[in-house]
Amino acid sequence: MRTRAPAAVLLLLSASVFAGEFEAGVDAAASGDYEAALHHWRPLADAGHVDAQFNIGLLYDNGAGVERDPAEAARWYRLAAEAGDATAQAYLAEMYARGQGVEQDLSEAVEWYRKAALQRDGTAAYNLGILYASGRGVPLDDVYAYAWLSVAEASGQSSNGVLELMASGMSPARKEQAEALRKELFARCGLH
Repeated sequence: MRTRAPAAVLLLLSASVFAGEFEAGVDAAASGDYEAALHHWRPLADAGHVDAQFNIGLLYDNGAGVERDPAEAARWYRLAAEAGDATAQAYLAEMYARGQGVEQDLSEAVEWYRKAALQRDGTAAYNLGILYASGRGVPLDDVYAYAWLSVAEASGQSSNGVLELMASGMSPARKEQAEALRKELFARCGLH
């Protein structure tokens, strides 16, 4: 599985009515004052601000300004993920895949990866393709693996040669099925 970059790299900006308070949290986090960032984001997150929820998840996930707490990170990621945030969906999927903060559940990981991948999260699409290629959490299926790895690459995530390797080992009939599924997924994801 691919992992994500550290919290400082992934802080998201928001254009909501809470922008001033949210940005004060971003500024605090950028200067390394994660406790102040939490102070700014917590009321916003409690009010349903998705970016604040995600960023609080990052703080708990990384132990930045708070005691590292994977279960609390998963709780905040879930709130943002359920609101439709693709990055939070991918992070929550990763937690299910690894059993961090939640009980390991590859079927649940697959569902969250799929939601994020359909929003063009390349890492989620890559991880989903690898799960299909290995038969972990889903039936072993080279057609689905190929199609999701294609989505990953079209979303800017390299498959590190896995896509080409899979294609070279597929029968013409399976390759044709994989291409048809790839086209369907590209249409669903808004890719060309």
